[in-house]
Amino acid sequence: MHNTQPHFEKALLGKIAKGDEKAFEKFFDLYKKRFYSVVLKMTRSDQVAEEIVQDVFLNIWQNRSTLGSIDNPSSYFFTAVYRRVYLHYRKIAQDRKLLQVISQKSDSVNTTDEMVLGRESEQLITQAIMRLPPQQQLIFKLSKQEGMDREEIARQLHISPNTVKNHLTCALKFIRTFLRNPNFTILITFWLLKK
Repeated sequence: MHNTQPHFEKALLGKIAKGDEKAFEKFFDLYKKRFYSVVLKMTRSDQVAEEIVQDVFLNIWQNRSTLGSIDNPSSYFFTAVYRRVYLHYRKIAQDRKLLQVISQKSDSVNTTDEMVLGRESEQLITQAIMRLPPQQQLIFKLSKQEGMDREEIARQLHISPNTVKNHLTCALKFIRTFLRNPNFTILITFWLLKK
């Protein structure tokens, strides 16, 4: 059985590369617990582990046409998992650095100027939020203004946490595009992070 496993996996990947959803389900069953266990040990968070595992599988499916050329599936996929965990921690570190820069700048900025920019930023952000589709607007407000997490929003709106995540991603992308004024970039980023 041990010797036939790599051959079985390669055959499975060949089918997935051709768009076979049943084969992908088998692959998902084969790797899900193993991926989750590794990510949970590294992040110590059920929610983060679930999100990372979902992202890894989504990425595998989206890039399925390349799967047929993988020689060592287990090594390849666990490397992808480790890379995704690394990116998760790198993003946390970048967010912390950004908050540090903002707090240092806020010590040296004139209070009146800061208040004016803050008010203008809030107005621009409000305008951007008002232009979001109704569902995105509601989810964004519940998350950033009411402070609810994805699970709470999902329960309240009777949708999946992944749908909430997708709406928030789209909303933030739109707002950042709308707010392309360099004068407000730091304060706007701070506003989005602190809410």
